[in-house]
Amino acid sequence: MTLLVFRNLAGLAISATSPIAQRKRDQKRYKPNFLKIFLPISFVVASLIASSNLMAQAPSHEDAVASRENQPVKITVKTSLDSKHQLELNYPVPVRVNQILSDSVVNINQLPLSQEQTKLVSSNDIFWTGAALFERFPHPQKQRVVNQLKQLASVGKREWEEEQSQAAFKLAAYIENLKVGQRIFTPLDYDIVRIEPAKNPLVNNDMTLVLPSRPSTVLITGAVTEPKVVSWQERGNANSYLKHAVTLNNSANSEVWVIQPDGQVEQHPIAYWNQKHFEIAPGATIYLGFSSLPDEFNTINEDIVNLLRNRAP
Repeated sequence: MTLLVFRNLAGLAISATSPIAQRKRDQKRYKPNFLKIFLPISFVVASLIASSNLMAQAPSHEDAVASRENQPVKITVKTSLDSKHQLELNYPVPVRVNQILSDSVVNINQLPLSQEQTKLVSSNDIFWTGAALFERFPHPQKQRVVNQLKQLASVGKREWEEEQSQAAFKLAAYIENLKVGQRIFTPLDYDIVRIEPAKNPLVNNDMTLVLPSRPSTVLITGAVTEPKVVSWQERGNANSYLKHAVTLNNSANSEVWVIQPDGQVEQHPIAYWNQKHFEIAPGATIYLGFSSLPDEFNTINEDIVNLLRNRAP
């Protein structure tokens, strides 16, 4: 689909003439010194011509803005990043998020979908909480985090138990295979974007928009023997999910990171002395941090969490 935008540009021209007849009458009445009058006038005229040339060579602010705005934008729309089918929305100029979402919903039925997805899309039941807009793939920090984990696993062989080192290797391999992109963290709930102008930014680069159906699982990873995908539980909290995983001896024991489907990061208490119930949405990631880390890896938990919040649906 192509959206066409037409703009009309108008210029204003101002001209002035002096009456020749009046000038001749003045010349008859007065006999001024030619050099005293001509030289100053010549200087002024020359200055005006030079100024006009400079103004003609330098583009106005409006022209510069228009030049930047007239860049075409392509939005690739998918229901899942792994899907082989996609919808392309092409715009001749940068476009607001609400327009992208509107065009996506109207045209998404052109995609060859499974029977389950067709039912969801036909009823507009897109899982907006998990909708994600990506600028590029992969995330620029992905390989650095993978390398950190591999180094941690190697160091761990000297300081940790074998099970802990193997867990770090498995996590590195798991993240290496994840679809992690550079996500644009802006609300994508269609109703919110339409109502609040501040949450309706201008998109001026090519993007990938993922509009998933409602997921039914939660990912558990981090200081566990291996990453695990479990079924989402209504009213389930972090502790109830962790029962499905085997945690390591060097895992954090008071809090976990919960990455909600919209990329928001929360810390949920899990110790007996600080337990509180917090909701976990379907499609979330529960990250159990490593403790007793070597000094050179003291930020690795935060680095992994920041990467996982860019995971594509």
